[in-house]
Amino acid sequence: MALPFPHPSALLPPGFTMSRCTPADVPGMTDVCELWFTCFMQAFPAGSAFTYWWSPSVPTMRAWHASRIAGRFADPGTQQFKVVDDATGTIVAFAKWDPPATMKGLSPGFVVYDEEGKPVDATGEQGKKQNALQAPEGADPALYGEFFAGLKRMGEKWRAHEKLGLSIICTDPAYHGRGIGAALIRSGLAVADAERVSAYLEGLPLAVPLYRRLGFEPVDKLEYDLSKAGMEGTAVLTIMVREPGGGAVPLA
Repeated sequence: MALPFPHPSALLPPGFTMSRCTPADVPGMTDVCELWFTCFMQAFPAGSAFTYWWSPSVPTMRAWHASRIAGRFADPGTQQFKVVDDATGTIVAFAKWDPPATMKGLSPGFVVYDEEGKPVDATGEQGKKQNALQAPEGADPALYGEFFAGLKRMGEKWRAHEKLGLSIICTDPAYHGRGIGAALIRSGLAVADAERVSAYLEGLPLAVPLYRRLGFEPVDKLEYDLSKAGMEGTAVLTIMVREPGGGAVPLA
């Protein structure tokens, strides 16, 4: 799928290609999510705090994530981009952006799909926002609701709908350290800069240094009391905003 910006070859390692995601990519995108979360929780046990609301069943969570990823292709307010290892054809990273209605730079080449994976008219009745998923089977509905209500509350507080939102950036741990995730982020931010649009995200602790290098600044914190899930401590997401032109985002 055509990119709405020049291919960032200078930012990616040789042998990798960036393009738009399509419904056919759902299994590969789900694999990346599963690999990333598994590695994160094994390497940093405290990181499991951010999945405190999950079902204990791995197959259940995989199916839930796959359904959530698939549903985004019907959302005219969501755009997803991937990086593929050309040697294997494997998706190694992807990003989900939520551009404001006033932002036009990501529109070229954008396609909305129906539930069967067929292209539809994004401006008509067929292009609709994704319906909220129910809590995964085995998860605590109250904790699930609290988690996503917190994200919604912060988004409203910081007027995320007026900003380019980076709601997901996920890289296969085997490909960490090669600048692939940063290339996905910089590509979107370059478009935002061209239109003088601010950006917004909720950052996990380990990712905050990268986001700061790219021009994001902490503006708030979203805290979850883990005692409600029988755990100790507090899970903290850092709310970050980037003003146009902040950080280094060269595409060449």
